[in-house]
Amino acid sequence: MNRQIITLIALCLFSLFCSTGRAEEYVWRFDRDADTFNWKALHATAEKTADGFSLVRQDDPFWFVSPQNLNISPQLSYAEFRLKAPETYLRGYLVVKTHDGRSWEEEFTLGLPDTYHVYRINIQKGNRTGSPIDAVAFTFGGVDRVSLDYLKIYKPSLYQLLGVYWGEFWIVPFASSTTVNFMETPLLGDYPFLAPLYVLLLVIAFCMGALRRPLTRRSVVKSLLLSCVAAGALFAVRMDYAWYMQWRADRSSLGQRSFDERIARAEGNGAYNFAQGLKKVLPPGSTIRIYAGILEGKVRYYLLPVKVSETAPYIAVFRDPAISYDPIKKLLSRDHEMVVRNIEMVKAFGKDGFLYKSLEAGHP
Repeated sequence: MNRQIITLIALCLFSLFCSTGRAEEYVWRFDRDADTFNWKALHATAEKTADGFSLVRQDDPFWFVSPQNLNISPQLSYAEFRLKAPETYLRGYLVVKTHDGRSWEEEFTLGLPDTYHVYRINIQKGNRTGSPIDAVAFTFGGVDRVSLDYLKIYKPSLYQLLGVYWGEFWIVPFASSTTVNFMETPLLGDYPFLAPLYVLLLVIAFCMGALRRPLTRRSVVKSLLLSCVAAGALFAVRMDYAWYMQWRADRSSLGQRSFDERIARAEGNGAYNFAQGLKKVLPPGSTIRIYAGILEGKVRYYLLPVKVSETAPYIAVFRDPAISYDPIKKLLSRDHEMVVRNIEMVKAFGKDGFLYKSLEAGHP
């Protein structure tokens, strides 16, 4: 009788943990034409290669947008997708739009370069109104190409959810862990690793105290000390793993590269390369004006010792969407208001950077 009860309990637990919970799910496999037909690439070109489906950047940021009116149930809590990119230290975003008009971004960090990685994001957290999902989109910036394998939106079973939490626990966010002075504490579900570690510490102390009979002050102190050592060892192993993964990312991304290439790759948004290109073109002793939006401070820094002046004859523009140039009228405008007139383009640095020179009298 006891054996039958134990067997029944075991079957119930097995059913609880191993049930798929996937009666409803949405899956797009981007290597199939039928699944990508209604998706739209914005500021990018969609390509089919031997390696799979890729988006090639034309401008930043570039998007890959799903069909509209998907009407996905808010009970489907997770988005899982697989992709690779030639860069690390950068971030991508999964944008979710719901039936009530709300939209939000879920951020993820690109893993090791040129390697497919699986990402899982809880999209239910941002859906505060519990409204059905109308559309999703990927958006990227600062990376030339992204290869997408699949996207799946589903509700994981308890067993699958534990697998998700376990996978998230070993994720190292490279974009924020970029110096030896800072490393993020990993998460277990919604809680920092330290929280369950404290619980584990108490459990170990209690178990060790229960095994030591009779219970004395010495046995209690010894149990607490040993439990602290055990918890500290677990924490050290996990954080050392993060250091190792950071070193691995640095070695893969920065190894066998020159000093300038390492700075440019770690900096990630092209400001360093743009500044170095300007230094090669500008005459010695010249001054320059800079329009680079939120990156202006970085460009100024990387240009040192070149002096910056509001009346300089040379004008540098880098990734500033407010700036436009009319080559016919030779005007440089900012938000449709003239900034400089009678100028000519000296050189274009790719799609994002430009150097102009004023032809007004008094300027060299």
